[in-house]
Amino acid sequence: MIRVFKFGGALLNDAKGIERMVSIVEEFKCEPLIVVVSAIGKTTNALENLLSLAVNKDEKLATEYFSLKSFHINLIQSLPFVNHTKLIDEVENLFRNLWDALNQPFDNYFAGYDAIVSFGEILSGKIMAARLSAKKLIVAELPAEKIIATNSNHTDASVNWQQTEKNISTHLIPLLHNGKIVITQGFIGSDNDGNITTLGREGSDYTAAIIGSILNANEIVIWKDVPGLMSADPKLFKDAVKLNNISYHEAIELTFYGASVIHPKTIQPLQKKGLTLQVRSFWEPHAAPSLISENRSEDDKIPKIIAKPNQTLLSFSSRNMDFIEEENLFHIFKALSRHKIHINLMQNSAVSFSVCFDQNQKKQKALVNELSNMFFIKYNSGLTLLTFRYYNNEILKQFTDKKKVLLVQKNRTTAQFLGFFDLSN
Repeated sequence: MIRVFKFGGALLNDAKGIERMVSIVEEFKCEPLIVVVSAIGKTTNALENLLSLAVNKDEKLATEYFSLKSFHINLIQSLPFVNHTKLIDEVENLFRNLWDALNQPFDNYFAGYDAIVSFGEILSGKIMAARLSAKKLIVAELPAEKIIATNSNHTDASVNWQQTEKNISTHLIPLLHNGKIVITQGFIGSDNDGNITTLGREGSDYTAAIIGSILNANEIVIWKDVPGLMSADPKLFKDAVKLNNISYHEAIELTFYGASVIHPKTIQPLQKKGLTLQVRSFWEPHAAPSLISENRSEDDKIPKIIAKPNQTLLSFSSRNMDFIEEENLFHIFKALSRHKIHINLMQNSAVSFSVCFDQNQKKQKALVNELSNMFFIKYNSGLTLLTFRYYNNEILKQFTDKKKVLLVQKNRTTAQFLGFFDLSN
């Protein structure tokens, strides 16, 4: 029985979480197991901040760099049984490489992003492999860039499946045959020239699905700090309940609308092979998991709510009050693609076209600069996009009544409201 386990960075943020991961892995050590890990805690955010500081030559770069380094060193020192001196030396060397990368010219920002942000997963893989080895488990650390082959579309690379299958056959399967637990990093790949690429934010889920589908794994498990798949984010919605089963189709819909439990691309390779994805509780590992499979019988039983905060609404109108037609839309979509802006919601009228996307001042400024000569552009920021799947009138009224709503879209199964919503209560 082949298993693929993916552990998110929030679970591995301290020694308690790492020891829980070790205990779970140890329970399944006697059968082939691949462990995929994300960057620890908020490391990805910290690395994005370091990149921004480096690009802007901000004097706070060194301070933030040493803060991130200290966090990882302190975490290592809190781990039992690990050879602290050896592991700290290895991590210190990785941070020296990170510092060198931060001080290189960024001729291609997106390539620079992948080169910098990927250090989070590399550091995590190194630390988790060391802790598992200290438990006397037979572990092999296999860098993800030797497994996941991609094109060169930095920050959102597409998988070269044929080469990835070859890499898994060449590098990964022999390790499993030798009885080793393989630990690798999520999120990371490499292109034909050996340059580091990334699969998109939260792409570690996708890594687990890629490996699991190619291996036809018997179990593919994403471990979470919630009981399983939930009908809403329990931190925002106190009445959220666990979903026992949802279909591939429903999972893709939920991830498309912004549900953060599963990466949007994760489901597709599993659906192609008919493999079931399990979402299990990290803190209650023997509780029944949520299952994502072909079974659609429960999709419409429970309303689901997805909240995407920090949204920007950008509206374009013609400078001479012409209709917004195909030629106008062509220029807008081309610019959105060029600046790697993903649309969460869009709507058009005769004379205007509006898009909603994740708030990003750098991308927004570049987009506005490019299109302001062609269009009048208005925007609102600090918005929240609420999406309701299999809604009823009662639940819509509960969350949207008497709220300032700027844009609404509905169909038979989905309703979306963009506006100012206070979800803190």
